[in-house]
Amino acid sequence: MIRVLLADESNRIIENLSKRLGQEEDLTVCAVAGDGDTALQEALRTQPDVAVVDAGLPGMDGIQTTEMLVQYLPNTGVILLSMEAENEAFRRAMLAGAREFLQKPFSGDELVSAIRRVHAYGQRKGTPAAAPAADAGADAPPSRGGKLFTVVGAKGGVGKSAIAANLAVALSRTCRVALLDCSLQFGDIGILLNITAERTIADLAANNAVADHDVVEDVMVDGPGGVRVLAAPISPELADYVTTQHLRALIEQLRRTYDCIVVDTATHLSEISLDLVEMADKVLVVTDLSTTGVKNARLLQTVMGVLKVDPARFALVVNHRDGAGELDRAYVEDVLKTAATAEIPYDPNVVATSIARGVPFVLSQPQSQAALRIAGLAGLLASGVPGRGHPERDAAPLDPTPPKRRRRLGIGRSRSGQAAASD
Repeated sequence: MIRVLLADESNRIIENLSKRLGQEEDLTVCAVAGDGDTALQEALRTQPDVAVVDAGLPGMDGIQTTEMLVQYLPNTGVILLSMEAENEAFRRAMLAGAREFLQKPFSGDELVSAIRRVHAYGQRKGTPAAAPAADAGADAPPSRGGKLFTVVGAKGGVGKSAIAANLAVALSRTCRVALLDCSLQFGDIGILLNITAERTIADLAANNAVADHDVVEDVMVDGPGGVRVLAAPISPELADYVTTQHLRALIEQLRRTYDCIVVDTATHLSEISLDLVEMADKVLVVTDLSTTGVKNARLLQTVMGVLKVDPARFALVVNHRDGAGELDRAYVEDVLKTAATAEIPYDPNVVATSIARGVPFVLSQPQSQAALRIAGLAGLLASGVPGRGHPERDAAPLDPTPPKRRRRLGIGRSRSGQAAASD
């Protein structure tokens, strides 16, 4: 059964569309809405297969609603309806992420056909990634080994990537750590750690080598403190090589080798980022104390609640990004109904210098408040890790200069550069 959400300001149109769809045995209307905000809330609650959205919705209009649905419910296909001239409306619909466009007036048969096309496309797109997970759950024992820590942020610029990089280095004091840059289009881990990777996660995916231990180790590079890093693709279009199937196989492989796996994710929700959240032993939600940051963190919580992710697996990390104009921490904890596990203080000299030099501040300024807070967070996470550790390094300070790798594998493309922006 294809579950459909209808969003239109006109009750009469909602009634007519509901009656027409009710004539089809394979279609059912699971929710209706008269404005954009309600459409998003109902979509998060019911998770429809297809959302039929009018461009002229009041409040948050149809284009904005489509963008939000695509971001927070990537498995819901959107059909945008509009009275506007077809070319301009179609362009805006596609930019927003809609999968189909219908210009009013349209026939009931046209709508039914569009819904079935959108649903069929979603099924084809999702099947290859979903099948291995089902197989693994049926045939394989529960995953054992290293712990997966997924770092997420619902807004760019909250310091998510910097926290992921420094956390990985801090964990490496006592654990064998792998750091994955799964912000696949615009990953920043390489620039934050001042490393250049000739091969990336896209090369592993393109060569179906994600489960090959030797190949994975050859593609990964040494980062500061002995962290092993798997870099993001060198250009945005290469991100399409990587699927959830690849990541599940890769994570299972890394769990057998490393005590801790830290994953930095993209700021937008996608099938891949949601899968990394579902696989994680602990999800670190990073937010600053801005109104937009907290609002997006609350939306992220809503999405996770709809997906039934256990709240006990979440840890809130509050990162101070400004010395003035911030919300009060206690107020933010009340809004998010979550106590902060860690609070990273505002210290522009420490953090900005670290980013500019490409040296994690837990190494360059280990006695700074920011570094001490990250170290405390690492200690909390590592306390639940049955770590095999690095006994040969436990008594020695971390060395920010990584050793050179001798073994190299001749697959994939050469890496010409890194992104220069920090998340």
